[in-house]
Amino acid sequence: MAVGGSVKVTFDLDFLKPTLQQKIDVLQDELLKMPQADIKTIHSFEDGKYIRKMIAPAWSLIIGAEHKTPYKVRLEQGTISVNIGDEIRTLTAPMEFDAPSGARRVGYVSDKELVWVDIYDNLDGCTDIDEIEERIYVIPACGMLDKRLALAHNNGVRMLLTEN
Repeated sequence: MAVGGSVKVTFDLDFLKPTLQQKIDVLQDELLKMPQADIKTIHSFEDGKYIRKMIAPAWSLIIGAEHKTPYKVRLEQGTISVNIGDEIRTLTAPMEFDAPSGARRVGYVSDKELVWVDIYDNLDGCTDIDEIEERIYVIPACGMLDKRLALAHNNGVRMLLTEN
């Protein structure tokens, strides 16, 4: 290299950027510190299926657990802006779609109550919710919705996070 010459060095620092899942983890940690929405979960079973219905009030921000298995989503009521893969889409009921395993979503409910239904294969007819949750979710450190709600109601707080 000649004296007085310059060398241009460039770096690709994309590996330092947080992934979507890391961003979701940070958001989840912050949401757990805040007052929470009254989200209801209804469990039902029919013909080899486990059906989990979530009813969320308008303006709720929801974080779901990662799914170990593929499943079907049925949006029965309301509008939600939610990540599908790396895109944010606005979904309005009525609609259905197939969701792959590994899916973890963040959604913002619009101005009307939301009814979101997940439908899972349950070929052995299991009705033990804890066992089913172990089969279909990567359970977060903060636990699943029903257990968080029970704990929170005992402490006078309502939780926002849900599995959907």
